[in-house]
Parts: sequence; C-alpha cells; structure tokens
Amino acid sequence: MATVDEVLAEVAARCSTREPRSWPAPRPAGESPREEEYSRLTDPDRYRIVHLRSRAWADTLVARADAVITPVPSYPTSENHTSGRGVRLASRRPGTLPLFLLEHDVRRTAGAPLPALDIAVAEPGTVVASHPDCGCDACDTGSADLLEAIDRTIAAVVGGPYVSMRAAEGWFARWHPQGCEISGAGPGLHDVARLCERLVEDENTPLPEGVVAHVGRSWLH
Repeated sequence: MATVDEVLAEVAARCSTREPRSWPAPRPAGESPREEEYSRLTDPDRYRIVHLRSRAWADTLVARADAVITPVPSYPTSENHTSGRGVRLASRRPGTLPLFLLEHDVRRTAGAPLPALDIAVAEPGTVVASHPDCGCDACDTGSADLLEAIDRTIAAVVGGPYVSMRAAEGWFARWHPQGCEISGAGPGLHDVARLCERLVEDENTPLPEGVVAHVGRSWLH
C-alpha cells in the first residue's frame, strides 16, 4: 500500500498533466492587501483548479489506495450555489471514513460564478473544508497555497486517524495527529483535542450531550 507522501506525489503529477491554470502569489509575503482588492475577483475561472485537484485525488485514491468511487450527481447547497456534483470515495479497510469531494459553483451578483470544492467526511453534510474560502483578490495567496490546503485536508483523512465532531450548539471540530481545529463557540481546544484522542483509543468513549463524532482509521495502513 502506498504512503501518504507517495499519494501526494501522484496527485501532483496527475494534476500537472491536466493543464491547471496555476498562478503566483499576487503580493510579496507579509504585504497587506489594498482596500479595493476585498471587493474584486479578477479571474474567477482560474479557480477551476480546485475541481482539477479534486479529480486528481479521486483517480489517485482509486489507483493507489484501492478506493471505491461512487458518483454523487447532486447534493443540497446554499441558495447562492449551483447544484453540487462530485464523488464519494470509500476505503475497503475497516474503520475508515468515506470521503466526499463535492464540486459546485458560487453564483455572484455580477460576472462568472466562482468554482469551489467542499471536502466532507462520513456524509455530504459533514463538510470539513471549503476551497477557496473566499476568492476575492485580497484573500488570494496564489494557487500553490490553495492546492496545499486541499492536499493537507484530504491527506489528514486518508492518512488517519481522523475525527470530526459536531455539536447541536453549533460548534464543529476536526482532529488528526498533526493538530486540532474548532469552529464556533465551543469548549476549549485542549478539552476537545483530548476527547478526540480518547475516541481514537476507544470509540465507545462517552460523548457530551448533543455531540456527534465520526472516527476514521488510516486508509493506507
């Protein structure tokens, strides 16, 4: 079975053959965006690179991780998004989480729509990352940063172990051996990380009321 580094290398190689439109960071590191850049999106179509990266990941996981791929022809999105489409990828290894790579386009009040990618685990509604997170010129740091963020998210799920956690109160957390993130007004980061670690050790660990967790093992070993 391939290693995470080998999978990442193949994803990059597959993506390079599909003629993605890469672009450099628009300003030197540390330079603040100009005010007008926050309301400007110079070239939305170049963000189709996120769809190309998604398809490179799908092809690589089928080839190198023996994943089973199932089309997701449509899924619910917010009002300003076109109907999503994508794939469900599942490892044949026990205890792993299925991965959803869901493509859609964000409608804009003027101009072409913005291509975007949702990455979800366990079910389409459990979105753990969306790229690009904005798309405006001020938030643009170049295609290399964007692709690295996509790779980092998917590699964390595939490499495992991985925990996603959602609370009825509205907060959401993601944990993997390299770190833990929490969104929303939830408990302390240390407490959430420790709970996730206990779930990896024992999936029967009691959860706080209103909290749902998905725990996944590595797809690769």
